[in-house]
Amino acid sequence: MNLLATNVSGIADEFDVIIAGGGPAGSAAAIAAARAGCSVLVVDRGIHPRSKVCGCCLAPAGIEAIVQLGASSVLNRAQQLSTVRLECGDRCVTLQRGGGVAIGRDELDESLLGLALHHGCTVVMGAAASFDDDGSVAVRQDRIVRKIRSRVRIAADGLQGTSLDCLSKFEWRVSKSSRMGFGATVDGAALDLAREQIFMSVHEGGYIGAVRLANGRIDIAAAAHPSVIRDAGGVAPLAVRWLGSHLRSGSGLGAAEWRGTPLLTRRRIQLACDDVLVAGDAGGYVEPFTGEGMSWALATGSAAGSHASAMIFTNASSEKWPSITNRIVRSSRMRCLITAHLLRHPRLLRSAIRTAQFFPSLADRVASAFGSDIDAPACSRICGKAPQ
Repeated sequence: MNLLATNVSGIADEFDVIIAGGGPAGSAAAIAAARAGCSVLVVDRGIHPRSKVCGCCLAPAGIEAIVQLGASSVLNRAQQLSTVRLECGDRCVTLQRGGGVAIGRDELDESLLGLALHHGCTVVMGAAASFDDDGSVAVRQDRIVRKIRSRVRIAADGLQGTSLDCLSKFEWRVSKSSRMGFGATVDGAALDLAREQIFMSVHEGGYIGAVRLANGRIDIAAAAHPSVIRDAGGVAPLAVRWLGSHLRSGSGLGAAEWRGTPLLTRRRIQLACDDVLVAGDAGGYVEPFTGEGMSWALATGSAAGSHASAMIFTNASSEKWPSITNRIVRSSRMRCLITAHLLRHPRLLRSAIRTAQFFPSLADRVASAFGSDIDAPACSRICGKAPQ
């Protein structure tokens, strides 16, 4: 399936909901709002399918969010995962972690956006959305600019999104210790990696991970301090160094199409105001070493679409949105913050791995908890169909 760009000149002047961003959060919001009876416009800067920097691991909570959206068919392209191999220096432990899957971001994004189209959403690709103070959305595609109005606007365009740039109330606060992300998808022969395993290797200044996708190719994602990347001479040489003996061919990494992110750990000053809701990475991010980034996006995106419909069909207000999204991701993000702190101290991590080697059952229980405690009951209530 190829999602072609809709000509912005031919779309309506007004929708119930306008969503900036066609990634997991934006598509989930669109599906949820459309299923509740809203007319929905999705505006995305890219043309799908597209590649993104992503660990490509979907935790059980993310799978549950997809099922609640009625999008189970998306998982047909996924690779089952069963273990995590964690390395730090000369220490290594393999943890059992069933229930998760690996799926390429290009496949996930395209499938979810295709489902949004199936539910009647209008999708404009290759265009930028800008939320204006007057309540409208300026949609720019090539040299054409349209002012589109809606009753609710959802910003779900990720860390690098620009939809909120004109609204000073939604400025970023970036952590001083934040790292940059980078990644690539490479040939399956480039790395010695089991099909159902997540590989993670922790180093001074960052970490790198890899997972084999259902099509046999390998997704590599990493986070590193900018100074570490500079000292290594770029992201490809750093990836070669960090993957070390697991590499079968370093030349494959050098020729790969590497992509980067801005500084990762950040948050918005606020997540809602008037008719604007912020969902997914556009609202805040911490380094999701535990494989929960896409799960957060799907859960908060779906909840945003449902809450938008509640704002339209009932007396719900945007004031409740920050507490709703916080209730969904609070515990898992706190765990990721703690994990990220541990990763900044490899000596402590090596001690933890040594403990895990002596108490494997305890380690397996910790591993199985990763990605499983997004507030599923709350998310289920929030994502229910709004009254019509």
